[in-house]
Amino acid sequence: MARADPPSVSPDALCRPDIGGSKSRGRAPAGKTMLKRATALLVLLSSPAAAFELSSPVACEMGTECFVQQYADHDPGAGVRDYACGGQSYNGHDGTDIRLRSTADVDRGVGVVAAAAGTVVSTRDGMPDQLVQSPEDRLRIANRECGNGVLIDHGNDWQTQYCHLRRGSVAVKRGDPVETGQKLGEIGYSGDAAFPHVHLTVRKDGKAIDPFQPDPTAACGEPKQSLWSSTARKALAYRQGEILAFAFSGAPVQLEQLEAGKPHPTVPTLASPALVAYVWAINLQKDDQITVRVLGPDGNPLGQNGTTLDRNKAQYMLFAGAKRPPAGWPRGPYKAIVEVRRDGKARIGRTETLTLE
Repeated sequence: MARADPPSVSPDALCRPDIGGSKSRGRAPAGKTMLKRATALLVLLSSPAAAFELSSPVACEMGTECFVQQYADHDPGAGVRDYACGGQSYNGHDGTDIRLRSTADVDRGVGVVAAAAGTVVSTRDGMPDQLVQSPEDRLRIANRECGNGVLIDHGNDWQTQYCHLRRGSVAVKRGDPVETGQKLGEIGYSGDAAFPHVHLTVRKDGKAIDPFQPDPTAACGEPKQSLWSSTARKALAYRQGEILAFAFSGAPVQLEQLEAGKPHPTVPTLASPALVAYVWAINLQKDDQITVRVLGPDGNPLGQNGTTLDRNKAQYMLFAGAKRPPAGWPRGPYKAIVEVRRDGKARIGRTETLTLE
């Protein structure tokens, strides 16, 4: 890979592999390497100085355009625990993953920005945006797992690292001073990425720090400490799972379609052979009960599908619907309802309406 200004430290010199636990069906990676990384994270964490503050590393609206897919893992063993006592991580993950819905959204050029002022230590650009979906894919990017990235020094032994940037988007070079909020590149899926996102790692004295809970000795839950500014902390507030997409379709929907962002599902018409409502959600938990219902113009059930999850799901898709009746679809409004219940309470819910004329 050619670089006009080769860095003295490569982006991967301090980067552990960012293997997306959401892969394609919510499976988390496992193995001795991950266990060692999980242990190393807890050993390396140290209480930071309160003076260091971070802004959001992305130039997009959280919850509508961008979503936190995974946090740092705080479990010292083979288990998984994020800073809020949930399972939105994978074994050994040492940073924060902020994702786009699909690979097609990368074309919008969503900015990755400096979370704090500093000096660029290292960059890489030129690696293609290609999802890692097999062991062969992973071998191909060995020792370059960060993909296209930027490493920034903030003084007092603080650093931030930004991985998986879009090819050709890196806008800074080694030695450049940067201000908080300055564009560094764009969200992509270069390197060891299973979905389009930016992976942010924060380090103090070379040791990984979780900006949501910088004190490794603190109990999980709502942290009393945080490296985020008040604005960033509000934008990045912990969510108990999120819906990436919920809509009607005139044909069955595959997860691969949603992940790619195209072709888009068919909008139902009176001639559609089927009427389907689908939900695509992330960060659901074991024992969550998820249900999708479709009601006809008369208010009666047209289709329903539901399940209780047997394990945490980094991402999950469920749909319900029916085939077109012999007499055709009745005209009028159709309603789709999705609900996720956790511990006996409704945690996530949404309703969509479609009118056939």
